Amino acid sequence: MATDPDPESEHWLDLGPDPDLAGDWRPPRRWHWWYALAAVTVVAAVLLTRNQHTTRPLAARPSGSPPASASAVAPGSAGRLPGIHPPPPGLRSTDQAGSGLGTIPTTFEPTLANARSVTVTELGHRLLDVPAGWELFGQGQGVVVRIELRRGRVTRTAVPEVGGASPIFFVVGADRAIVHPMDQVTGYVVSDAKPAVRLPPPLDRAYSVLPGPDPRHLWAETKAGTTSALSLLTLDGRPAGIQVPIPQDATVQASDRAGNVLMFGIGGMYDARLDGLHRITGGTLLAAGPTRWLALECDERYRCTSVVIDRATGQRRSLVTPLDAYQQNSGAISPDGRMAALLQPDGRGASLLELVDLTTGVARLTGVTTGSDQTRGGRTLVWSPDSSWLFVTDGNGRLLALDRTGRVVELEVPEDPIDQIALRTSSP
Repeated sequence: MATDPDPESEHWLDLGPDPDLAGDWRPPRRWHWWYALAAVTVVAAVLLTRNQHTTRPLAARPSGSPPASASAVAPGSAGRLPGIHPPPPGLRSTDQAGSGLGTIPTTFEPTLANARSVTVTELGHRLLDVPAGWELFGQGQGVVVRIELRRGRVTRTAVPEVGGASPIFFVVGADRAIVHPMDQVTGYVVSDAKPAVRLPPPLDRAYSVLPGPDPRHLWAETKAGTTSALSLLTLDGRPAGIQVPIPQDATVQASDRAGNVLMFGIGGMYDARLDGLHRITGGTLLAAGPTRWLALECDERYRCTSVVIDRATGQRRSLVTPLDAYQQNSGAISPDGRMAALLQPDGRGASLLELVDLTTGVARLTGVTTGSDQTRGGRTLVWSPDSSWLFVTDGNGRLLALDRTGRVVELEVPEDPIDQIALRTSSP
């Protein structure tokens, strides 16, 4: 057998036509042409798949979601605030790489339908002749509403509805509103003009949240085993370095309407402040405000008196008007300390709103009925900082404003039943 002098050379040996093919002989096939054709086919398939992937989200928009318009804020145009953690299971996210924004939820699963919607309505007229910085917020089932009273603009943000009868805590800060249901139900934060996203874990895990001493902080009731405390946190859940221990036999009640927290315990009602607990009264607290308390106190023989308490000095002054028929811990005192808005249960699950002059003791019915529970977290009464207006949500979820005489003005806003309200009076 002959050897190949050049082992790296390539030789072809043509044996002629295949006898089985008779006269149907063809030259040897060039397989590289087939390889080229296969590569072209693969590239075309990849391009087609990418094109389908790009167009699919438009076709998958939920039927209940409105198209973008001049009066709606596109949900995909807003980013998460720093410190907000990824959305909960059931939320899809869109990649915002390169835009400087974090991931934001763009579509909710069917159980959270319409929770991405943010719409803005320009009413074309002012609702009240008040300073431009006054913004009234409302929270109801499936919605948070922001009302710029002087401008006449309403921003409506849909949020997941919360079932059950447990309290819902509603805190409005410098640039966002926080919705926090009790009983381990998911809470949400609604930043101004942005879709709702899940609360940061430190806030979501809190047992309750209440307004803090300034617009950029809040109080969170936290538990660790059998130990509880009020922790001062930033609006995105970072510790502010202050904790107030909660005694084992005490329970958090509500905001004291001045940035602190009311706490009921042995011996009466206490005010939890930055420097600890301070007892307000050994009796029943009826109303709170920035400068006054209103309480019902009894002596050792159960002779009870209505008492106005000065918050700065602790001085007490008796009020001749009997107040034993009013709902405890639900009233609101005007910032100037002259007027108290009190709720009187009507025996049918609602309450009647009355205004009581804390100087003369004269009580005046307003004709307004409220229906929300005010004893923990909920608030249907809010005074303006100049004491000229009392904002109310009534038993039908309507938003009302009352002047000092009790005259009622219905605020003409889009119809969303509102359970509780808050007033923001300055820009972030």
